[in-house]
Amino acid sequence: MAQHTPFLHTMSWPTYATDWSLLGGILVGSFLDDSQNQIEILKAEEVHEIERKEPLNRLRFKSAGKTMKNLFYPVTKVLWNPSLYQRMDKKIFASTGDTLRLWSVKDGLYEPIIEKMILEHHQHGTNQIAPTTSFDWNQVAQQLIVTASVDTTCIIWDIEVGEAKSKLIAHDREVFDVSFLAHSADVFVSTGAEGSMRMFDLRSLEHSTILYETGGELGAYSSEPLLRVSANTLDQNLLATFHLDSNIVHILDIRFPGIPVLNIAGHDGNINCVKWAPGCRNICATGGEDCQILIWNTTKESQNPNTCKVKSQEIKQLNNPIFSWNANSEINNLCWSDNAEWIGVCWGKNFQGLKV
Repeated sequence: MAQHTPFLHTMSWPTYATDWSLLGGILVGSFLDDSQNQIEILKAEEVHEIERKEPLNRLRFKSAGKTMKNLFYPVTKVLWNPSLYQRMDKKIFASTGDTLRLWSVKDGLYEPIIEKMILEHHQHGTNQIAPTTSFDWNQVAQQLIVTASVDTTCIIWDIEVGEAKSKLIAHDREVFDVSFLAHSADVFVSTGAEGSMRMFDLRSLEHSTILYETGGELGAYSSEPLLRVSANTLDQNLLATFHLDSNIVHILDIRFPGIPVLNIAGHDGNINCVKWAPGCRNICATGGEDCQILIWNTTKESQNPNTCKVKSQEIKQLNNPIFSWNANSEINNLCWSDNAEWIGVCWGKNFQGLKV
């Protein structure tokens, strides 16, 4: 394991939502209880040793733009347009919180962020707007975004026409997260407050597959909310998720629903975030209330004899990370740079870059 000394950028508000593009910059969203939430863009520059002109594995951040209006709800997620590298003239990103918003970024030394489109997620059966907990942007069919909401529904949006393509009741309670599978234009998964992970296909939305549910392990009358899901960026069979108030990440294979193929257990406190590394089948990062960022190689479980039993089946357990770093307070969220060389960490009112 390694510890690196990173560089820090401090905001005036608690940081949470984040995404890192080497071309577009770093998006950081606030998490405030009031209506003064913002999104800011940071530009990153590597710090070099003056004499040798070699990088010191440190970054210098500077503010390069922020939203021109305040947002009423905390920013739950931000993502750059996946076609950013194909259309460098169109720097667009999306955010969720009170609703789905698309933003346009103008080039310049200081880049104003202009609101481009608002797509309101109306509460099921009413005209009231339902807060959006998360979203994902399809990497294949890049006109499609799927949002998750507290009203139990998911909406698939066609942002080229600015309209909802489909709306479905995805869970029995709040939907907390959603993610398209790698290399798929049609299949996405969601996690909900009732403790299940479900898989949907846009070509046949009247059916869904329950990939995992906490009641299956804990008994028919017990369930724990599944807070987040991260789809592997290369292997569409692999997913990572975790429960509310849990220090264990479950790695699932959609070919074998019901039971995790691997448990990751290295945090001393509850986990708040998990993300697979871009372009890496076996590498993921986790962050938690124990103030730690841990990186895992999921192929290392074969070298670890630890197992646990669930429903009389043994599940491999990974306890030893390949990288660790400690913040001064709990980790709110993390993101990978799109080349997987850096991890961005939101903790307290800070954004921090780690060279990995």
